[in-house]
Amino acid sequence: MKYSYYPGCAQHGTAIDQRISVEAVFKRLGIELEEIKNWNCCGALHVDDRTTRIALSARTLAGAKGLDIATPCNLCYSNLMRANTALEESALKTMINGALTNKYEGNTKPKHLLEVVVNDFGLGKLAEQIKKPLKIKAVPYYGCLLTRPENKFDSPENPKSLDNLIAALGADPVKYYYKTKCCGGPILLTNEDLALQLAKDLLVMAKETGADCMVVTCPMCHLQLDAKQKAVEAKFNMKIEMPIIYFTQLIGLSMGIPPKELGLDKHLVSTDKFIAKVGR
Repeated sequence: MKYSYYPGCAQHGTAIDQRISVEAVFKRLGIELEEIKNWNCCGALHVDDRTTRIALSARTLAGAKGLDIATPCNLCYSNLMRANTALEESALKTMINGALTNKYEGNTKPKHLLEVVVNDFGLGKLAEQIKKPLKIKAVPYYGCLLTRPENKFDSPENPKSLDNLIAALGADPVKYYYKTKCCGGPILLTNEDLALQLAKDLLVMAKETGADCMVVTCPMCHLQLDAKQKAVEAKFNMKIEMPIIYFTQLIGLSMGIPPKELGLDKHLVSTDKFIAKVGR
């Protein structure tokens, strides 16, 4: 299996831990991710003009050279999907292609890495790779962008793909009513108070389930729930101490990959107790 790979900006900055786990796990699974040459930011958080934002994604889509394009970021995935749909409009596509060196022909399908593992690779084949089932309780958190209706990936209201993945690894996906609620990450720089309130609501409900960790699919969600968790605790005078684990890290642990090779030592919320419970 081979995909064109769009890592997105966070993989070389705030989400190095995710990048490490993606590289380790996908290599073990035999899924080839060929990084797009000279890729650019999708523009989701920094570009207000719709046409410019679509053009940035069109350039990335053209760089896939006909392969399905995989990305580890919910925001990048949603932006690529929206651009792909918008470019079905011939006039817009013609105008944007006029500014691109490599023209986009509309033959690239964006996929999130979760979709690649669950739907393309398959949970049955994944189960064959498990060396030690994970006897833990985990909160499946999808975020607000991954399963939006236009993505046509999973149910927008009650998605199950991450739940099913967690269960396939031997863990218990707890019932979590906020699984598609916003974490506040997109508004952190413009309205920090509201962003921290949204994160607090998610973290408190996760804590109340008795879970050992929250499992996330997005570097922005991880940044908000892991890196800003101390800020939430300080603002609301509470202790949460909830490990925030990328789904690729969870897969890696079940495959016997050492925690350090999955970037688990780089989290700001300690993963020591979680790793001890997993048995690594």
